[in-house]
Amino acid sequence: MTETPMSQMFDVQRTMIQRSNQVFKQGLSMQREAIEAARSTLDTQEETQRRSVEATQRAVDAYFEALEDAGAGGMGVREVQEVVDEQFAVLLDLHEQSWDALEQLTEENAAAYDEYLGQLEAMADDSTGTALDATGRSRSQTEVVVESVEDASAR
Repeated sequence: MTETPMSQMFDVQRTMIQRSNQVFKQGLSMQREAIEAARSTLDTQEETQRRSVEATQRAVDAYFEALEDAGAGGMGVREVQEVVDEQFAVLLDLHEQSWDALEQLTEENAAAYDEYLGQLEAMADDSTGTALDATGRSRSQTEVVVESVEDASAR
């Protein structure tokens, strides 16, 4: 290629197009990392909630044991405790099912979003390629025009 006064402008334009694509892709990468970070906290949140329910159940059991120790066992306390324990078992089961469903949906949505980001990345690469090709053609055409003008003025 012939160096012309416009060559540097085309070089800068090419560099800016490439850098814009890189920055866009970095943004997509940051979105992927943010989603992964959010997903990684789910296990901790689930465990914390489950432990809280279990701690509450232990406290309620201790309360019923204290009632029995105080002599209130004959007043139907044992039956009430059994019903409450059954309800805690149901609550823990529902808790597990809910978190399993949330985890599954999160995985599915994360996979779909990752696919979407991949499509955006491919579109950005295609657009960047098209822009770089157009810039290359413009540069070539400009160089031809500049050479023609230089040739004509040299005569």
